[in-house]
Amino acid sequence: MLKKFLAIFMAVVFLALAGCSSTDNNSSNDSYENDEQFTVTQSLQLLYCANDTMNPYKTISKLNAELAYLLFEPLFKVDNNFEPLPVIAKSASIKDKVCTVTLRDAVFSDNTKVSADDVVYSYNLAKKSERFSPYFYEVESVSALDSVTVVFTLKQNDPYFTNLLTFPIIKTGSDNLKNEDNVELVPIGCGPFVFGSEDESLVPNETYFNKITSITKINLINAPDNESMTHYVEVGATDLYYTQTVDNDIIRMSGKKASVNLNNLVYIGINHNYQPLNSATLRYILSSAVSRSQIAEKAFYSNATPANGFFHPVWKEVSGFQTMQSSADLKISVENLGNIGYNILNADGYYENSSGKILELSLMVNKENTEKVAVAELIASQLKAAGIKIQINAVSSSQYYSNLKNGYFQLYLGEIKLLPNMDISPLVIKGKSAAYGMVDARGDENSEESSESYITETSYVSVVKGFLSGENTSADVASALLASMPVIPLVYRNSIAFYSNRVESVENISSCDIFLWLDKYKVTK
Repeated sequence: MLKKFLAIFMAVVFLALAGCSSTDNNSSNDSYENDEQFTVTQSLQLLYCANDTMNPYKTISKLNAELAYLLFEPLFKVDNNFEPLPVIAKSASIKDKVCTVTLRDAVFSDNTKVSADDVVYSYNLAKKSERFSPYFYEVESVSALDSVTVVFTLKQNDPYFTNLLTFPIIKTGSDNLKNEDNVELVPIGCGPFVFGSEDESLVPNETYFNKITSITKINLINAPDNESMTHYVEVGATDLYYTQTVDNDIIRMSGKKASVNLNNLVYIGINHNYQPLNSATLRYILSSAVSRSQIAEKAFYSNATPANGFFHPVWKEVSGFQTMQSSADLKISVENLGNIGYNILNADGYYENSSGKILELSLMVNKENTEKVAVAELIASQLKAAGIKIQINAVSSSQYYSNLKNGYFQLYLGEIKLLPNMDISPLVIKGKSAAYGMVDARGDENSEESSESYITETSYVSVVKGFLSGENTSADVASALLASMPVIPLVYRNSIAFYSNRVESVENISSCDIFLWLDKYKVTK
């Protein structure tokens, strides 16, 4: 019995799924509470991998990563609309680059109280891990003010910093626990479930602050590799399967499915050092000629959301400030082409200027990504309908990134996963990690842009920097970026959650926690 119990503890892995959105200065009213009880008490069947560590900061298994929040809880979670949900945090406030988090009354599964020292201990593990360290680029220091108060001192203003506080909280020192055979044991968490002692299962954590009554047991099926995982999914052995792959090669499961929002923006990047493309007018022309809804439907098999701006359309912080259309507006594109001198339609369907030259641009794409190649081909077809010629430059992955770093491109097809605090600066501010082809705030002094366009170009940079210093809002940033169009947003990716027909009330699955609102599930036999 003991050997089997220990084997179970060694079997399942934890991964903290990162949270993704914003929170008000006082978040206590939005806490993750079980506001409805159900009488249905059934078990779920889920897949896991038995060949991995249980340590939340060392795990590599995808399946066990998805079980993470059944065992551990973070300070914050977010839902599918990028709305924040305080969990271990009771409230949070941000003032003068200081984020103060107050903890709720919660205990670990061994019935010891969760303290601010445990949060600081977990943070120090998280910042050393490859998976979580990118989330703490703004943090200067972290300290426990008292037993229930944690203070994060930041390097810059960030009203959405709490969106990054999704690392798992474990009991101090419990990641070093070992048995008499010197085998690493499961760190102690404060999640809704713990491991059962007699078989491969999870059972409710009796000390959990928000007891789940709808699910009394989770049976775990070992799927140690992709082949076994594929088999179990296809035969319907699991009640839920989650994938971020959206092409025709995804593993399909009979039953129902739910679309899950991702914070992954697919876009057309622009080399602003290239003379025609430093014109905001030309960037508007390209943007209005693209059908985002068609790209979402045909290239991503309807598993994408057409972008209406630079931030995800469901994020309420920029609602009403993002106005891009999802369909192409060829009339506007053609009119603006005429305004910049391309007003003669030739026999090949392209517009020429008075010198007989057509507007021809090169679009670089990674040829090893067949999905992106399909997107590039669709864009070329759409722009041809507007009288613009696009030459697709399909290169190897290594050449693609080399060309980006060296500026050897005109347009490129890119994708960026925005951090949960919605910081857009890495994409649009020169010198940042993904700002390929961007120019300084003063723009190109040799540009033929009008003074009005020059002001707009300078404005978006200053507005984004003003946001980071606390002077501007996210709505200001959204409006300024649309006014200048430094890159052309296309779509935001969606992921998919498949679940069996015997599971009902699967609502608001989040990429940050696919078992969000597990307490609302209803399971039939």
